[in-house]
Amino acid sequence: MNSVSVALIEPVGSHGGMDYYDSGLSGGLVSQGVPVAWYTCDSSVPCGNIPFEMKHTFVGIWGKDSAWLRGLRYVRGLFASLSDSRSRGANVAHFHFFHIGPLEFLGVLLSRLYGLKVVATIHDVESFKPGLTSTKLRSITYNLCSRLIVHNRVSCEELVSRCDVAKEVVRIIPHGSYLGLVSPAIARDKARTMLGLPLDSKVILFFGQIKEVKGLDVLIEAVGKNLKELEPVTLVIAGKVWKDSFSKYQVLIDQHNINNICSLHIRYIPDDELSAFYSAADIIVLPYHRIYQSGVLLMAMSFGVPVLASDLLGMREIVTDGENGFLFPAGDAEDLGKVLIRVLNDKKLLDKVAEKARIDMLTKFGWGEIAHKTIQVYKEVIQ
Repeated sequence: MNSVSVALIEPVGSHGGMDYYDSGLSGGLVSQGVPVAWYTCDSSVPCGNIPFEMKHTFVGIWGKDSAWLRGLRYVRGLFASLSDSRSRGANVAHFHFFHIGPLEFLGVLLSRLYGLKVVATIHDVESFKPGLTSTKLRSITYNLCSRLIVHNRVSCEELVSRCDVAKEVVRIIPHGSYLGLVSPAIARDKARTMLGLPLDSKVILFFGQIKEVKGLDVLIEAVGKNLKELEPVTLVIAGKVWKDSFSKYQVLIDQHNINNICSLHIRYIPDDELSAFYSAADIIVLPYHRIYQSGVLLMAMSFGVPVLASDLLGMREIVTDGENGFLFPAGDAEDLGKVLIRVLNDKKLLDKVAEKARIDMLTKFGWGEIAHKTIQVYKEVIQ
């Protein structure tokens, strides 16, 4: 059987937070003796301490230039990536998709024409941004791939039922942890001082893109209705608004009269600030209405911060209630409030679940294990 050599063609990289995943996977592959080159955009930088080959073949594809010009640059990047990958003897092209449009289809088609087997990781079966995915192109693109990777069973089931994909070509490999890829946690008091937060407060963190499916309204309502039982408490909301308006959340904050206990950071949070936000928190709440997988969930667990998530199928495949995190019925602000009151007043329980989560991140979700499973998929397609 031929040895595996991989071209990881992932242009988002550091522009959109994929640098952790790409670096974790690339480092894991290299540590197990598999050659890999990550082809990405010009703003990407590697994470972690395992060196691997990275090439900035996608230059000028993000920004404010016209869409057609950035599209042409993307196509140029595809040809540069594939030409280089063939010259170095790659036999597998690995893509990562959040939606399927003409450029994603073209990448897979060109990879096949260049003689590469194609593996694609499908992070979101259905794009949360309407209009990005073409149903016809999606079906053609997925069927050009030799294998499709998803992160959990619910994604597998939806991929097969919605996207005209044979179950035999789908493999389930979980999202890896952030251990060794992000800056280490810092002392809680130091983190709170950096962010201007009270040292003696219970800090609840909502972190990540603010969009309707994330359920921030549920969290605001839960805190607002249970303020007396939660005090002293601070609700930190940190993230950039995406296809949504923060004004409706501000209305809720005003209605519940909790402006004085809210710390709002409604902006993109750069990588060098991540450690401060996570380290300052007593608990991170993910009150999502719909999700396939969550990087915020795994990052929180990697930082050793207890998580409280809605009981969606994708969450339940990672979080076991009361063991490595906490769950509440999705959309139920009343129940969320009760859980917050109970767990924030039980430090011993918080410490226990945080430690179990950290162990899970080292074992079940470590990049060595993720890379091993991914290599098996590569071997399947080149046999």
